Amino acid sequence: MIHLFIIIIRFFFKPNKKFIIYHSFPNFSDNCFAFFCYVINNHKQYKNIWFITGSNREKYNQLITNYTTSSNYVIVKKKSILGVYYFCKSKYIFFTHGLFNEISLSTKQINVNLWHGMPLKNIGYLDQNNRVPKSNFVIATSKLFQKIMSQAFLIKNDNVLITGQPRNDFILEKNFSLYNLTGEEKINFNKTVLWMPTYRKSKIGDLRKDGAEDQMNDFFEEIFLIKLNEFFKSINSKCFIKIHPMDYLGITDFKTFSNLTFLNNDSFEQKGISLYSVLQNTDLLLTDFSSIYIDYLLLNKPIGFIISDFEQYSNSRGFVFDNPKKYMPGEIISSKKELIFFLQKTLLEQEDDFSEIRKNIRDIFHSFENNFSEKVFNTIFK
Repeated sequence: MIHLFIIIIRFFFKPNKKFIIYHSFPNFSDNCFAFFCYVINNHKQYKNIWFITGSNREKYNQLITNYTTSSNYVIVKKKSILGVYYFCKSKYIFFTHGLFNEISLSTKQINVNLWHGMPLKNIGYLDQNNRVPKSNFVIATSKLFQKIMSQAFLIKNDNVLITGQPRNDFILEKNFSLYNLTGEEKINFNKTVLWMPTYRKSKIGDLRKDGAEDQMNDFFEEIFLIKLNEFFKSINSKCFIKIHPMDYLGITDFKTFSNLTFLNNDSFEQKGISLYSVLQNTDLLLTDFSSIYIDYLLLNKPIGFIISDFEQYSNSRGFVFDNPKKYMPGEIISSKKELIFFLQKTLLEQEDDFSEIRKNIRDIFHSFENNFSEKVFNTIFK
């Protein structure tokens, strides 16, 4: 019903060139949140409207005040009368997953898909997914990804803007660390590791199974986690494991450990901290097919790829590259024994065999190394 309402009333509205809408999943996150912070901090003439799903506005106050002192914004429930008004009244719309995808784009507005990462795994139409958000523009980090994003969203190559991702502005800052989430002191630990597995089985959003769930869960068996915790304890270091927001597993599915800490989106929301603001203060990233490693390349720090189901994942989800391992500049880890060996070599012996390879891949993946939000702004608001 709301979609028909929008179609009817927006015919009578002339969008205001000073009104900007932002919307992301989860709320106040990713590229949209970083771009929102840039605009309200640097371009005071715009009215900023953030659309949320749900009605709890107060939970985001700490996050916003951690990144801006401006009050030049309003928070509006997406599916509301006020939300419909602002949607029809705003000239510019920025999102990560789409906004009112069921209705066609208006020629009076400019819709920009900031998305949520440059892909290694298939997305959009490359994933045979027809529920792809419509937009006038999409962003990319390089010419290589410009072509991929064009194919994924069936949008003209020239409409894929090579600007870099706004969220990576946060990566280059050192405002926060993972210890801000736990109340611990970073100086009490020698090394900090962030482990970010992507999901194999989702519980929200696009419900699906990719890869081999059982093989990846093998790394999270309690008996191995005990061993892994003892390893980090022995080297006076800490490993934070961030569960993907779509994963069917939650942090309550795991026991509490002294040197392993499981995190989820709520862990960051409660402290008002963006995930990308803590990456600078880590020493090593563990992941698999998550796009976060592409962002992490900007730091040129060691990366370990924990993948025990490569063939199964390739046959189910698939990749944007014919040979994805060619673009994964780090140790490929397929067993628990290999993981411990990699951590010993990297954290204790300070060995890094992939530094130059990471730089080479970074240069392929990233045309720019800073000021990403500014580039988006200068391209769209010409």
